[in-house]
Amino acid sequence: MTSFPTPEICRRCQAEVRPEWIPTVHCLGRPLAGTGEWRSQLVDDRCPSCAEVVRTNIERQQRQLAIRLRLISLGGGEKPYREFSLEGFRVAPGNQLAFARAKAFNAARDNLYLWGACGVGKTHLAFSIARGFCEAGRSAEFLRPPQLMRQVRLKDPSDEQRALDRFIRAEVFVLDDLGIGHETAFVRQIFQEILDGRDSSYRAGLVVTSKYSLTGLAQKLDDDSIPSRLAGLCRIIEIRDDDQRLNGRGIRSPGADGPCLQGPTSDSARND
Repeated sequence: MTSFPTPEICRRCQAEVRPEWIPTVHCLGRPLAGTGEWRSQLVDDRCPSCAEVVRTNIERQQRQLAIRLRLISLGGGEKPYREFSLEGFRVAPGNQLAFARAKAFNAARDNLYLWGACGVGKTHLAFSIARGFCEAGRSAEFLRPPQLMRQVRLKDPSDEQRALDRFIRAEVFVLDDLGIGHETAFVRQIFQEILDGRDSSYRAGLVVTSKYSLTGLAQKLDDDSIPSRLAGLCRIIEIRDDDQRLNGRGIRSPGADGPCLQGPTSDSARND
């Protein structure tokens, strides 16, 4: 072994790092290249400990970027990603129950039907539930009825079934704003298949939002099949609050549609 070389300096922590001696290895009487010499332990001019810290930070940043892109895709834009979280939700007397259920949501046992007037925070809470699972690296789907239709229409039967299986297997499946537009018979059929598939496989983790009570939804759809299935699966929570999108203009929300369809899993959150 030759004399010790001069220690090198880590550019991050300024520690002295001695090069590592690589013993000579002979093959057929000749030393192998890269052996019998001093080798620097620095990685990009950093000591092994600092290099590991930098590597870990880069991996964390990459994971955070992947999650950010996934959440933007999940919510359909930057706004849900930036604004819709449980931490950013404004809790008021009329939404306390819905907030508590969203915060304690357990995909292994809970299904929620959140309904109330426009702007009371239904989408905010529903996305926040999906967001938590997405950030934890678990599967979550967040769709509105038109998006659900586009995911499966004009596909051959095998591709359509794969899409349905993805929605059925997702740990959290959110259908936002059910009944807000013109739900075609095709959309209702697809959603019914998703409900049946999740129910048949004992899979909870369903969140549905609507401005309609289940009674009102049955009238809107002119069919009680889906409302009846939701009544059997979900804890039903009415949210009563002012429309936060109009609140700054001093405009009070109109009342939500009709009474909640009552049952053993029904709840009502009201401003008294």
